[in-house]
Amino acid sequence: MPRKLYAFVLSALFIFSTSTFAEVETTSSIRGVVNVSGAEVTVTHVPTGTSKTRTANEDGLFFVSDLLIGGPYEINASASGYQSQSQSGLNLVLNKTASIEITLVSNNMEEIGVTAAANSGTIRMGGGISLGEDAIAGVPTINRSIADFAKFDPRVSINSESSKNSSITVMGAHERFNDFSVDGVSFNDPFGLNDNGFGSMRNPISMEFVDQISVDITPYDVSRGNTTGGSIATVTKSGSNDFHGSVFFIERDEGDVGELFDQEFAEFSEETKGFTFSGPIIEDKLFFFVGYEEFESGLPALYGAADSGMPNSADYATEADIAEIARISKDRYGFDPGQFSSFTAPETGEKTIIKLNANINDMHRAVFLYQSDEDSLPSGGYNRFSSNWVYYAPEIERNSITLYSDWNDRLSTKVRYSTYEYLSDPYSPGLTIPEMTVKVGGSYGDSIRLGGERYRAANRIETSSDYLSFKATYDLGNHVITGGIDYEDTSLYNLFISRYNGEVVFDSIADYEAGEYSYLRYHVPQGGILDVDPVAANFDLKKTTVYVGDKIYMGDLTLNVGVRYDHVKTPQAPRENPKFVDRNGFSNAQRFDMKVVQPRIGFNYDASESIFGNVDRVVSAEIRGGYGLFMGRIPNVWYGNAYSRSGGASDYLKVYGWDDELPSFRCGGTVGKMPAGDPTFFWMGDTSNYCIPSSAYFNDAQTTDPDFEAPSSWRGNIALDITTENGYELTLEYNKDSTNEGVFYKELGMELEGYLADGRGRYSHGPGDYLLTNTDEGGAEAWSASVRKSFDNGFSYFASWASVDAEDVYALTSSQAESSYGYTQRWDGENVPAARSSFMTSRKIITGFEYRKMFFGDNETRISAIYVRKSGEPYSITFDEPSYRPVGGCEGSSGRCYSKFYADYSLAYIPTGLNDPNVVFASASAGAAVMDHINNGPLAQYKGTYAPRNGFTTPGYSRLDVRLTQELPSPMEDHKFILYVDLLNVMNMLNDDEGHVYEYNYNNSRQILVSGTDDQGRFLISGVDPDDSYYIRDNSGQSRWQIQMGLKYQF
Repeated sequence: MPRKLYAFVLSALFIFSTSTFAEVETTSSIRGVVNVSGAEVTVTHVPTGTSKTRTANEDGLFFVSDLLIGGPYEINASASGYQSQSQSGLNLVLNKTASIEITLVSNNMEEIGVTAAANSGTIRMGGGISLGEDAIAGVPTINRSIADFAKFDPRVSINSESSKNSSITVMGAHERFNDFSVDGVSFNDPFGLNDNGFGSMRNPISMEFVDQISVDITPYDVSRGNTTGGSIATVTKSGSNDFHGSVFFIERDEGDVGELFDQEFAEFSEETKGFTFSGPIIEDKLFFFVGYEEFESGLPALYGAADSGMPNSADYATEADIAEIARISKDRYGFDPGQFSSFTAPETGEKTIIKLNANINDMHRAVFLYQSDEDSLPSGGYNRFSSNWVYYAPEIERNSITLYSDWNDRLSTKVRYSTYEYLSDPYSPGLTIPEMTVKVGGSYGDSIRLGGERYRAANRIETSSDYLSFKATYDLGNHVITGGIDYEDTSLYNLFISRYNGEVVFDSIADYEAGEYSYLRYHVPQGGILDVDPVAANFDLKKTTVYVGDKIYMGDLTLNVGVRYDHVKTPQAPRENPKFVDRNGFSNAQRFDMKVVQPRIGFNYDASESIFGNVDRVVSAEIRGGYGLFMGRIPNVWYGNAYSRSGGASDYLKVYGWDDELPSFRCGGTVGKMPAGDPTFFWMGDTSNYCIPSSAYFNDAQTTDPDFEAPSSWRGNIALDITTENGYELTLEYNKDSTNEGVFYKELGMELEGYLADGRGRYSHGPGDYLLTNTDEGGAEAWSASVRKSFDNGFSYFASWASVDAEDVYALTSSQAESSYGYTQRWDGENVPAARSSFMTSRKIITGFEYRKMFFGDNETRISAIYVRKSGEPYSITFDEPSYRPVGGCEGSSGRCYSKFYADYSLAYIPTGLNDPNVVFASASAGAAVMDHINNGPLAQYKGTYAPRNGFTTPGYSRLDVRLTQELPSPMEDHKFILYVDLLNVMNMLNDDEGHVYEYNYNNSRQILVSGTDDQGRFLISGVDPDDSYYIRDNSGQSRWQIQMGLKYQF
């Protein structure tokens, strides 16, 4: 093709093309070469009869895009004067290009045929895995979660293991930076609150609906973006010319879960049922697939008092203490706090899918997709009455329509329009009753919570998104050019009034009965307690993407080069806070306007002949890799903080004790004790002097750096894939990520006032203005290796290993700026260097085997086993300061701390001995206990300095899961009953001491007990708590063996 034409097409596509939403492909492609120019090649998807015909160019090259995944496909090639050739059995993999060679022979020569093998010859560049429907069916799983399948890549770690809302982390990155799509449509959490990164609380899609799933670490295709973690794509099943369907049923209860330290699992029942059905509406023209799944369960509250015998029990609070707190609640305050242990919280889920595939004519086909998801997931925890639990119940509805067009042998296009409607209205049974914390066991004892959860009394999220995308592909022979435009228009409404119902802390049960609190925090709308709507964040978000790429075929070398441009903006500005402007010299009313240009290059080199040609045992070898810039997905809640916390729509304050004086602009006097009777909004009642300030903007504001850049990372990989003559597939890969723009928070009013004895600063603070800005620190690297082999006798196995080292600055575990700032362990103020990621798994091995055989008739028996061994989670060792006075972070002698470096997140100074000049021990016995703990553990290496953030690691974890599947005959031809049994955590069944998941809550252990500092800046150390926050995670039975039986009728 002439250079001028090539340049013109490249330029035209770039101009014609213009999201940061994930426009993920749901199709595959075939690139081939024929030895006869002008040969006609027809590719037919056998199940639907869908076919595409291409004419090979003068070099014999042809390219067929936008093909349905899977197969089988039949390929026919013909040319005048040559024998027609055909090949069947080719199956296509999601987002991969199959490479084939066709050799035609003249009519007077012996037939040779088509060189193409199913699932071979795919051109890969980045790293990742793909699983088809058959592989998915063999995986042991009880929760039937995406996480159970993503974990097959050793660089992927699953937080909480088999928890129903497991978090998927890729190379140590927070799950919010993953991108998840279904049939090319984003299924991410649209606001950014959920720990699993999905919009739904449980699995976002039934695995019975899924045809293929892929996990890509570095997708160099510039049409893909929205991730600095992993790109997880699923494609659902489609209809064909034959009717297919299934009905499935799964049931289990507490008898299917093992004991933990002789403690039986709490009573519950769980049931999953559903169906799928697909087939033709018009043969060869219109096909349908429908599916429905319903889930009902109860989440057992595996928590209890110190003497309850429950696996997750309090340290100090006895059953008598719990009963006394409940009595006071009912008798004095007139409300029932609910149950504390041995109850079951209801959990439900409902998923629906409708999919239509239409072959409009030989040039055009269309796909319509409707999906809905409704969940209800309870969330509780240690030392909470049931009134303080939260029920998350999001409702999701998605629609999309996609038109694929082949305009000629060279040009094909795809146009997609989709919508995403999301509603989340979580609630707590305590409703507007204040969240009350009653301390039992003194300053370092248990904190028992009851009443409405402090973040959910006024919390509602509504998002509505429209997406439009266009992609064009033009085949120039050795160049295949793609270009596209994606556009997203999202409207967001977020009502979130933290502590709208109030947070009240009592230092003892006696104080609770007397109504004498030590701490009160509440949040009142400026227009009055019931005028909540003006406080809500209500804004639009617009995202635009332009990309152009060129896949270049140069013999054994294939290059993929391109550039992607993302532009994200919020048209409306937050409400300006004039007092913020006075304090800081710039406005908080900053719009988001971020532009990121992302160059990328990927390559695949077939080294079979040039490098390994003389190695007899190597059949094929590829070297692949690439490098490029990737803009990450931005949780919309980060935008929302600036809109909902401008400081002008509400009054948000802390009161340090029932007799603490209020400032004059809040009418002076005190709030007073919490009175007997209904405690709802008691600070607004007759016994309180508090009044809403007549002039707004007395509060802090959260804002954004005018120069804030969207998070992005430079990512690269290099890999070697080898296939040996006896069928072994080997891979060795190296990945490297470097933060280009990361997220950093600053407190604008913080000032250095002096130093403590160990050298860390002592700071004074303003009202709590927080700035979202950037850092360039952080990154990750990983080495990984894998081997797999299938034998002719039905046996196959695989093994993968990875070593990952990841660093970040802020863990970003909270949706609120002040909490993300505060819940980061630190030694000195905002000197927060990159440290080990809390989400990192430094070593992981995953291996498994499968055996398949038909022992009677055509009914298959299938046994599969998966073994995982991985290192533990990083954690930090910090001070435990029970007051609200973070070390080095208080203002004056009053102890009023406006800083958000929370006391429990100050990295502990490690004394050198009893005479360390930087500390003062409360007693000789306290000093002896502390030094004994230090000298006989990992802290000894840090004596005389501080323990680094995430410098320690919990014990590793081993797990073996098994699935047994047995087909059973049916009276009807091609119909089967399928019985399967999943046995998880087999090692725990064999040995009660194995298979436990150990964690430190929030990756934090407050081991060194302090009560502030003296006037010389020395730490006043009163003791040690060696096991603070250390527990066995078992909220969903992760640390026990579990069994599940399911039955499916399939045709």
